[in-house]
Amino acid sequence: MEKKSFSHAAQELHLTQPAVTTQIRNLEKYYGIKLLQRDNKTVVPTPAGIKLYHYAQQIIALYHQARAELETLGGILRGHLRIGATYTIAEYILPQVVGFFKNELPQAEIAIFLGNRDEVCRSILEDESDIAIIAGDCQNRNFVCDHWLTDNLVIIVNSDHPWAERGSITPAEVYEERFILREVGSSSRQLWESALREAGFDPEKLDVFLELNSHEAIKKWVELNFGVAVLSEWVVAREVRLKTLAKVNIQGLCLNRNINLIHPRDLRHPLAEQFLRFCRTNKKRFGSMINEID
Repeated sequence: MEKKSFSHAAQELHLTQPAVTTQIRNLEKYYGIKLLQRDNKTVVPTPAGIKLYHYAQQIIALYHQARAELETLGGILRGHLRIGATYTIAEYILPQVVGFFKNELPQAEIAIFLGNRDEVCRSILEDESDIAIIAGDCQNRNFVCDHWLTDNLVIIVNSDHPWAERGSITPAEVYEERFILREVGSSSRQLWESALREAGFDPEKLDVFLELNSHEAIKKWVELNFGVAVLSEWVVAREVRLKTLAKVNIQGLCLNRNINLIHPRDLRHPLAEQFLRFCRTNKKRFGSMINEID
């Protein structure tokens, strides 16, 4: 269902396409109902197929939960943990956090789902992630949104830019430059545009030169002086220290946001619970990492 193609599913499972087709036919024969419908070059699930897919997800989740709980009773906390993370978190915070966690629990197997805030929250709903760490808040009532760290957005400019020496500008001055922004849907883009609106400025009137979903690419474009950008202080800490980029504050604009631990209200995953406790216990330690980024 996820791959929307027998051939793609076969590649994922390291099987031949006929083998996958045979297994689907056997399931349809067993249940006496059609599960998948071919539509041109794609395969789409029937209502019965969707229902079976959701039950299969629950069965797999229960299997992992049972394995983790039994291993915990045996004195060994291990298993598979899937962490969803927004780009800022995954690239600049998680490497050290997961590294320290693995030092304490080397048996833990960890996979990271990377995406913008909307994609990461959706990954929990679709059972692609067990828990998540996101920049910005999550309004889904099915999730617990636990404030962990704090982030601040700043304008970044080439070190030779006139704004670099000043250190701060007025909101009106943002219309004098062209911007390289994160993609629509990212929490930093949403916070930036909301802050402008609250201050009485229209983000639609900005001169947006380019949109990218890569922090490193954005920084490179700014270093080459093709424009200015709005990024997290976590993202630019190294470049600001090396003086290849300069950060600029905007007078009167609130660009602070929370970094939150997100998990389902009915979380029953021992390894996920252990990871969340680890993050909370070491909150102060991880909060100071921004000063240690090389």
